[in-house]
Amino acid sequence: MNREKKVIIKELTIEKFSQKGKAIAYDEKKNKIVITNAVIEDVILAELNKKKNKGIIKGRILEILKPSTYREDPKCKHFDICGGCIWQNIKYLYQLEQKQNFLIDTFQDFIKKTNVEMHPIIKSKNIFEYRNKMEFSFSQNRKKTKFLGLIMKGGRFVIDIQRCFLANIWFSKVLVEVKNWWEKYDFDAFNYYNGEGFLKNLTIKEGKNTQDKMVILTVSDSYTLNDEEKKDFIDHVLKSIIPDKKISIFFNTQISKKGVKTTFNLQKLYGNDFIKEDLNINALGKKIKLSFQIGPNSFFQPNTHMAEILYTTAINYLEKQDIKDKTALDLYSGTGTIAMILSKFVKKVLAIELSENACSMAKDNMKLNNIKNFEMINGDVSKILPTLLSNKNFEKPHIVVVDPPRSGLSDEAIENILKIYPEIIIYISCNINTQLDNIKVLTEKNYQLKVLHPIDQFPHTFHIENIAILKKT
Repeated sequence: MNREKKVIIKELTIEKFSQKGKAIAYDEKKNKIVITNAVIEDVILAELNKKKNKGIIKGRILEILKPSTYREDPKCKHFDICGGCIWQNIKYLYQLEQKQNFLIDTFQDFIKKTNVEMHPIIKSKNIFEYRNKMEFSFSQNRKKTKFLGLIMKGGRFVIDIQRCFLANIWFSKVLVEVKNWWEKYDFDAFNYYNGEGFLKNLTIKEGKNTQDKMVILTVSDSYTLNDEEKKDFIDHVLKSIIPDKKISIFFNTQISKKGVKTTFNLQKLYGNDFIKEDLNINALGKKIKLSFQIGPNSFFQPNTHMAEILYTTAINYLEKQDIKDKTALDLYSGTGTIAMILSKFVKKVLAIELSENACSMAKDNMKLNNIKNFEMINGDVSKILPTLLSNKNFEKPHIVVVDPPRSGLSDEAIENILKIYPEIIIYISCNINTQLDNIKVLTEKNYQLKVLHPIDQFPHTFHIENIAILKKT
């Protein structure tokens, strides 16, 4: 006998956001309920899952009974299902307020018990079309229907994107044309579960201050495009950016074999080997313009204009006269962006970065900007620092800058920073929770947290970039 599925429907009021940007409500039994696309103070009719997952019930909106005053209509037609920017239905100033609250809640013990300066979040210069890089995925369903776009909300599936407002319109035009190119061929999208298929992702980059453009098609090694297929791909990309043809196009083959380190075979199809980007910094009373070469595999801050503000803000917490004859150390340096800016104010900068490619690009950028007081070392911070410290001629830095991955600083990195014992630590982070954990350790070892200054690099998302300034007591 068939039984009808029992549906649970409740009227709920959204009370808060989690730090991952999810709307939270509670039922009469104080069960935590997560609702997609809801906004604080929405009164909704929701359909709930019967089962809890890790103590949480998931639900979806059936009807908005009373919309929140913080709600606004999203600009993007894909918003309801796309996972790209989940806060686009929230007024921007309220997004900033929520991010500020996340930071205050996370660092509340320091704020209550110490004299830390808590600064208001700096809003983004642009709230749409601010990203200089996007990565789109290829996918297919069992019926072989083709999709090229972003991952859907709360799922693993890719949805087709016609227009993404996170980046310039030409990104979307390229996306549509590459989808048209794919429709002409029998290439399968790569399946990450069984390791079969060909097309993986499409990466698009631009120089916000230069208008240089780059497109990278990443594939598996199960097939290689013939000359006609490559020419057709180039023609579709160029068609999307007419009349401007200032673009670099790359074909990137990922070679993965069991038990062997993954490698990439990069082939230039069109244009220059890299794009250029400029950064304009106005710090410590000095205007600085730096140029950067960005390759297909180079990391660069994804919001150029807010990167300028991020680095300017961080460096302005230093005293110009105190640092001019000192040494600075930049850990997890990437392509050495902040190190190059610091080089304009200090005697010497030493930087450490794990990525060999990033180090190579940093050295090229040093030459491009005629910087001679900057040394880049390729390697793991946890291994390089002990080697440096063991050298009796090593000049301990006055300033240490860290901008680690989301996982934060390793125990070994913190231990070696404490051995250096710099006067000032500038800690830039995209994860305020791991940043807090690391700062707790540092403040137990004769450092004082002086400043917290958040920056909004990613409007319409829950992400926060935060600057923390620590000084030796």
